[in-house]
Amino acid sequence: MPRAWFHALTGVSAREEPGVAALQLRDFAESGPAVAELEAAAERGSEFRGRRAGALRGPARALLFGAMSAGLLLSVAIYNGFPTLYPDTGSYLFTGAFGRALFPFRSPGYGSFAMLTSLDRSLWFTAIAQALIVVFVLYEACKDLIGGDSRFRDHCLVGTAAFLAAFSSLPWETSLIMPDVFAGIVFLSLFLLVVNAQLGWIERILLAAISVVGVGAHASLLPIAAAFVTIMAAVRVFGWAPPEAPPVKSALPWLVVPLLLAGCWNANLNRQMGLGFRLSPAADDFLMGRLLNDGLAADYLRANCPAKPFVVCRYIDNLPKTPEQFLFWHPLLGQMDPAGNEVRAIVRGTLAAYPLRFAWNSAKHTLRQFVQCRTGDEVRDLALHAVNGNGPVMLEIFPGDIAAYSGSKLMQGRLVELTKILAGIDLAVFACSLIACVYLAFSRRDEKWNWFFGSAILFLFVNAAVCATFAGVYDRYQARVAWLIPLCLVVFVCRRVADQQAN
Repeated sequence: MPRAWFHALTGVSAREEPGVAALQLRDFAESGPAVAELEAAAERGSEFRGRRAGALRGPARALLFGAMSAGLLLSVAIYNGFPTLYPDTGSYLFTGAFGRALFPFRSPGYGSFAMLTSLDRSLWFTAIAQALIVVFVLYEACKDLIGGDSRFRDHCLVGTAAFLAAFSSLPWETSLIMPDVFAGIVFLSLFLLVVNAQLGWIERILLAAISVVGVGAHASLLPIAAAFVTIMAAVRVFGWAPPEAPPVKSALPWLVVPLLLAGCWNANLNRQMGLGFRLSPAADDFLMGRLLNDGLAADYLRANCPAKPFVVCRYIDNLPKTPEQFLFWHPLLGQMDPAGNEVRAIVRGTLAAYPLRFAWNSAKHTLRQFVQCRTGDEVRDLALHAVNGNGPVMLEIFPGDIAAYSGSKLMQGRLVELTKILAGIDLAVFACSLIACVYLAFSRRDEKWNWFFGSAILFLFVNAAVCATFAGVYDRYQARVAWLIPLCLVVFVCRRVADQQAN
């Protein structure tokens, strides 16, 4: 106790005998009120130190578990020795680095994202950025859907990441330098913006920004996201809403504005490359490949070639049979109108001539695409025998990555066999998760989780419909979102555990 305090409390001046002062101080310290006051002060200090330590442990734990989750989702890249590349990767990187479009013209948004996140140094940084985005959105989903305290949610995040890394396509998408990883992330971001009224402004802005980047990353994601948002808004207008969801008027801008920004961003990038202010300059080319694959375009050309001077008519007896032949290998590619007017005329004429056949084929392809989701297309870089310019592009843009890229298991042909094994496991987990989730949706009264599962099924069908209708049926298109169904099952289990802990 300071000397001045002692004088004030005891009334003893500094000139009084030390023995008297010591005696009065002893009596004061041993009195009941003084002891109680000192003990209360000690408890307050202990409580403050505990709160401070807890506050430090919470963020530190979240960062540690987030880093662990990101590492799990990058397990494929780590095992491969480098992020995996698809035959299309080089064109995205080339467009992003030099602002020059390569046919078939893909969305320039992902190329810009890859170059920005790579820091012009290494694609490892891009893969890490993808993993961190996935982890952030999964963390926000855990906060909204699972509940419980922060420690429980952190453990759920790591457990979810571990389960998805072992039994789904997500680590293959996260480790891949392609826009496919954003498909499922766009769903989760839009879903949270629809249903979570508790999101803060920073969280909303981050989720909306992720939606902009994701929707702009691939040409298919704008129509997929637009259809999903339209259906979600419609069911909300008709009165079907999840618990604690924000009003439609307050949620709708957070859904519509990111789509508009993504569309304008891509259209402006296409304009800068001389392709015009267009969302997807190659949309007709991909649809033309699909129509040739179905035989509809061939029937239209055989019925109209005598009257229409199409360049394609010169190959009427040797038309491409698959989208890949039309887009990459057939000799008529270099002879058709570079502006795409002929392709556009053939596509529109075919759709006008055979609308019912086109609709029927689209429905069949959608059902096929919904279940055709085997893991592995993402890494069949060499086995596909597709046009592949990854090597020269890597040498020109990321020379520091060449040694790791050329020495990776993917380039050594040692990754395809592994995917054949894991594809069967992932497909079995997807099917079992789907059956279990359907059973739980009909047998359990968990309205919030039912909304999540129903929204995921809707997004998977919209994804399958858009991809199958405008491009064709490929495992890669559905594998990019198939991991959402195992995620639904994990979320359900975590919700039940959280409820039991609360009780």
